[in-house]
Amino acid sequence: MKKIFFLITLMLIIQSITFAQEETHRWKKLDTISGEQIWFDASFTDTLKGDKFDVWVLKVHAPPMKSESVDGDIYRSKILYAINLATVRYGIMKLRYYDVKNSKLYSFDYDTPPPPTDALRYPYPVLEESPLYSIIKDIFKDRVKGKK
Repeated sequence: MKKIFFLITLMLIIQSITFAQEETHRWKKLDTISGEQIWFDASFTDTLKGDKFDVWVLKVHAPPMKSESVDGDIYRSKILYAINLATVRYGIMKLRYYDVKNSKLYSFDYDTPPPPTDALRYPYPVLEESPLYSIIKDIFKDRVKGKK
């Protein structure tokens, strides 16, 4: 009886650890001028502090995107961006491509190992009217509304 209790307890512990490692997102649709279907993960916005943060961006590709290094058509991409508001620059930390059935086609982590300097972590400028610029505006629009 003790062995059965021990095995059930062990299975529950392993299951809870496994589920704790999954990414959880609170997607918010981004209104774009071009009509692109883009969402960003707003789960971090309540606790955002400082001028550096990471944000997941999900994009639907219609028609599907093609890449020589990926087998199959890419219907969705999910990218983790690192953003530095002080320098208004960003970098790509993680990249995920998915097929029509939402199965992962390709995955790459640019932040393994972590970039040693901010110049390498945030190499690209955030341009006005880009999706990242719109995401930053949306995040801080909501924060300003919450403080009024």
